[in-house]
Amino acid sequence: MDITLIKGNPTDDELTALTMVLADLQAKATNAQDPGERNLWGSHVTPLHPRPLFNPGAFSNVTYF
Repeated sequence: MDITLIKGNPTDDELTALTMVLADLQAKATNAQDPGERNLWGSHVTPLHPRPLFNPGAFSNVTYF
């Protein structure tokens, strides 16, 4: 990890602390990118079973008693 200081004169301890914080943030971001295996078992959207269409007039001719 390359850090370039533009302004100021930090001590070695401050640079070490900054490097540790940035390394920790980078590790957390790397771990967050891998969500793991997706389990699509039971999903209604498959090539064999497309999503059902919404049809509000499908039962307009039904007589209720």
